[in-house]
Amino acid sequence: MKPDRHGYRCHCSCHDKVTIHVSMTCDCGKPVLPPPGCQPPKRPKCPPPPTKTQPGTVDVPQDPPPKTNTSDTPPWSVGKPPAGDPNQIPWFRGQINGIIRNGPTFGSRKDEYLPYLLIRATSGDRGARPVPGGVFWESPDIYVTPNQEASSAPLNPPTLGGVAQANAPNTLYAHVWNLGKAPAYRVRVEFYWFNPSLGISRADANLVGAAWVDLANRFTLYPNWVEVKESYGQWLSQGCHAIVRCPETWVPTFENNGHECLVVRVFEPLLDSLNPSQFSADSDRHVGQRNIAVVQAASPASIDLGLGLGYPDAPADAEVDVSIDSPDKMEWLQLYAGVRNPGFSPPAAPPSVGFLPPLADGARVPPVSRLPVDLLPSLLRTRERFHRGCCPFKVSFHATATDLKPKQAQVLRVRQRVSGEVIGGYSVVLIKA
Repeated sequence: MKPDRHGYRCHCSCHDKVTIHVSMTCDCGKPVLPPPGCQPPKRPKCPPPPTKTQPGTVDVPQDPPPKTNTSDTPPWSVGKPPAGDPNQIPWFRGQINGIIRNGPTFGSRKDEYLPYLLIRATSGDRGARPVPGGVFWESPDIYVTPNQEASSAPLNPPTLGGVAQANAPNTLYAHVWNLGKAPAYRVRVEFYWFNPSLGISRADANLVGAAWVDLANRFTLYPNWVEVKESYGQWLSQGCHAIVRCPETWVPTFENNGHECLVVRVFEPLLDSLNPSQFSADSDRHVGQRNIAVVQAASPASIDLGLGLGYPDAPADAEVDVSIDSPDKMEWLQLYAGVRNPGFSPPAAPPSVGFLPPLADGARVPPVSRLPVDLLPSLLRTRERFHRGCCPFKVSFHATATDLKPKQAQVLRVRQRVSGEVIGGYSVVLIKA
């Protein structure tokens, strides 16, 4: 028996008669009790998107790892007698017997003798996910050196806030960390680019190149950068963290004017591995994401940008919105300016920003920048709500700042929410050239 189009006929005992509900919860707060033999509705699933075969990677089918016992406190310290106590040996034997009967119990991941690899989402990031503050797409650990071939680029990036140049050679760098108690050898660092998107997934990934690096444990910190050269790569090391150069040159397409998204993944296949389909910087410390477009222009500064919405797991209600933030709320501008206090201020006149309704994924982005500025407020919406089916969509985003002066910058953060949860973001900075 299936529910009718109005919902379930609830047989909950709190009713004197059969009642129809449109949700899975009864008015009394209990789960809806369907008639005998009636199966609960199944949430529709979208078919998985096709995935690209990335050069230099191999998918090995394997079963999911077994679940292990964990403890909030290190198990080797629970109930342990003090040094010299005659009960130490019986305690140790009891620990061994417990492992034989129930398997090992592990403490916090960071306290185990394992690597703990990380690409930071913010300057104070220590690997907690989801990222506190919610802005996970402005990584300070992904660098671009424009107009530079990778084969001739220095190991140390000339600038940490470089902006990619379209149809020109660019070199990518990553700052990778090991906060674990064990060192990590032959750590793989992968560099990807994506078309501008509010929903990063493997289906849209484009591998630029991969490098390998060795990282010491978290207790090892060199006072200065040291150049390391091995048969499998070169990098700059300070012990537990290193700067790695992508060995392949990246040439962004003119179509997106160099505003592509950049993603870096760091992992060690045996001791700190990563799922091949994991590209979410908000849910995995191994992934860093830089979705930032910098528009350098004389006033007015404007941008028309098509933002993909990714591939949904299931149909759901979604929305995109944009927030206008102060420049001092964006840490990445410190890297762009090269100083800790860049001193940018917002322009006096508010910008014209917003979206057009969602389009099919392959649709052309309308050139809103060609329209008179006074028409934009009636055309654009700062929040767009819609229902997502299984087909990929994109939205057209536009922003114009009309009265930019030197040392002024306008920061715009675009977010996509699905069922109320932020799943992707993109930042636009309008700044006077």
